[in-house]
Amino acid sequence: MMASLAGCLFLAACSSVPEVKPGPAERSVLYESRFKELSGIDQWSLIGRLAVNDGKDGGSGHINWKLHGETSSMDFHGALGRGAWRLDANGDGAVLELADGEVHRAPTLGQLVEQKLGWEFPVEALAWWVRACTAPGGWERRDIDEFGRLRGLSQFGWEIEYGNYRDVEGVFMPLKLTARRDSYSVKLAIRNWFLRVDPEKNE
Repeated sequence: MMASLAGCLFLAACSSVPEVKPGPAERSVLYESRFKELSGIDQWSLIGRLAVNDGKDGGSGHINWKLHGETSSMDFHGALGRGAWRLDANGDGAVLELADGEVHRAPTLGQLVEQKLGWEFPVEALAWWVRACTAPGGWERRDIDEFGRLRGLSQFGWEIEYGNYRDVEGVFMPLKLTARRDSYSVKLAIRNWFLRVDPEKNE
């Protein structure tokens, strides 16, 4: 009886010990491990909704984004099919094709987006941010949770915040991203992630 009572008291004491969460240094190590894994995936795609706003004008719609190495392809369709465009980029430059057949070109994806939107946005960095990774270059702030996942990031003058994560083939990927700078904002709500595979083979 005394042994049973002692055992109960021991279990009660153990259950009352608070869980110790990883500190900043441990979280950074977990993040670097996650970053290394994602950096090794050179083919991914996502399907979701994209919304952009400059404080005066904005738009939103369905986006299908594929990336394979240096080749990036975005297909966008606004509400009721309005404002459709396709944006392709690789090492040779970037091409924007509008629904009416109008075509625009620029040496880089960032320059092309600036020409069309009229404001600077580091779209090359977005390919990293959307995976909850810092883009190559300096950064000002990283808010990392106890699992090594980014909750927030400050980089290139932009503030990026993340929503929920989902397990995709053993890797937790963000489902929501909001990037803000002054009155500008870019929001992504991701419905499906595909890593190392073509989404058309899974639909």
